[in-house]
Amino acid sequence: MYLTFVVTPLKPVVPVTPDVVFLDENNKEVSLNALKGKVVFINFWATWCPPCRAELPSIHKLKQAFRDNNKIVFLFVDVDGNMAKSKAFMKKHKYDLPVYAPKSPIPSNFLGSAIPTTVIIDKKGKMVGHIEGSMDYNTKEVMKGLKDLTEQ
Repeated sequence: MYLTFVVTPLKPVVPVTPDVVFLDENNKEVSLNALKGKVVFINFWATWCPPCRAELPSIHKLKQAFRDNNKIVFLFVDVDGNMAKSKAFMKKHKYDLPVYAPKSPIPSNFLGSAIPTTVIIDKKGKMVGHIEGSMDYNTKEVMKGLKDLTEQ
């Protein structure tokens, strides 16, 4: 006797990205929910972190490549809690990278225990990228991937 099974594929579970609130350099709130409709590139970093500092030039170039694209937002979240030090660091190195501080708790699926960590959120508010550790972001592949996300 043979048994026959029919397997029905399950729909993949797509986790909902929680709303997270950040404060910009002027203490203005920016929430992920308010940024729906845009691609959001979030980099968690610290001034004392050598791998964080190593990847910032490539991120600066990446952001410059998208400077005329209003469908993408770049957030550089200072995990030190020292906004003045982070702003001074960016100014000293001539990086056009806007510094933010977390106002609400950062979900563990965004930032575990490693920095730098980069999170990419699509226009629908879903996390589509999570990179722990330093990376060269000034590549054709990264630029194409972000460009494709902004055009979806």
